Amino acid sequence: MGKWRIPGGGLTVAVVIAAVLASCSGLGEDGGGGEDGGGDGHGDGRGERSASAPLSVAAVGRMAAEPGSRCPVRYDMAGAARAAGVHGAVEDGSVEGELPDGADSPLAQSDGALVDCGYRLGEEQVRLFTVGVTKGYAVSVLLPQIQHDAGIPMDDLLDYAGRAQRAKGGEALLTSSGNVAAVRLPVTGEGDVALVLSIGEHRTRLSRDQVADLATRLAEQARGRSPP
Repeated sequence: MGKWRIPGGGLTVAVVIAAVLASCSGLGEDGGGGEDGGGDGHGDGRGERSASAPLSVAAVGRMAAEPGSRCPVRYDMAGAARAAGVHGAVEDGSVEGELPDGADSPLAQSDGALVDCGYRLGEEQVRLFTVGVTKGYAVSVLLPQIQHDAGIPMDDLLDYAGRAQRAKGGEALLTSSGNVAAVRLPVTGEGDVALVLSIGEHRTRLSRDQVADLATRLAEQARGRSPP
């Protein structure tokens, strides 16, 4: 299994996370996704075994541990792209997973896991991250990745982090660069789950509306695959 790493190294990650902790209230509180976070989950835990139920943090952890060669989250990138008016052939790319590694890592601090699925959409390189945490907000784990892909300054990143915490489930939140969008997902059980869609590096040929629409449609699809 390949291992994906949040970019920038320990110092960069620590600086970003520390700045967010200092400037944004509630990072360590419950993410508030809830088992009724707008999806069709079941409070009795059966949703975790159903391909039609929202994801759980535990399910994201299992997928991250054994991601396989095909994205373990049930995304239909081609269908979402067509619906969002984005043209171009879709090719599947790499699939990686990451679990907590070291006590000071963002995933360890949030007791989380993530899956990174790569695609090619026309001439664009696309990465779709699915992250689940039991502590805090799922998007916060990926702030260093968001800053790296969007190429935004720290002030913009901190503003984005604050808006991400206040975002409602299903709402696509774009960076100022317009090429990265995050959406909080419905979650079965406790914790917080989100997807982060990253297109290109620092810029994309797609319009802001197309990126937001694509992220929203992918969020509507996000489910775990049925076991073989």
